[in-house]
Amino acid sequence: MELVTALVNLQEESSCPICLEYLKDPVTINCGHNFCRSCLNVSWKDLDDTFPCPVCRFCFPYKSFRRNPQLRNLTEIAKQLSRLKKKRRSSSWPMLPGKLGGWSPTSH
Repeated sequence: MELVTALVNLQEESSCPICLEYLKDPVTINCGHNFCRSCLNVSWKDLDDTFPCPVCRFCFPYKSFRRNPQLRNLTEIAKQLSRLKKKRRSSSWPMLPGKLGGWSPTSH
């Protein structure tokens, strides 16, 4: 159960608070919040003099964000784990370690 909780937490941290999807081209702003680059650009599109964080509303005097390649990599891992979880759930056979270190179907 701890593994499931950890996966859910990783998925939440890998999600954009604007679109609620997995982060695409993640960027971090100065308050530390992360967004999809395109979501943040849309959020700040018509602003000229102050740029509020969409989460904490802290205002910045200029449009500034930095790409976050580590978060992009973690988001890809979260996506892969989610796909594996769905694949395993859809399998009707319980999976146990096989003789060669891989996974093999077995019966109870």
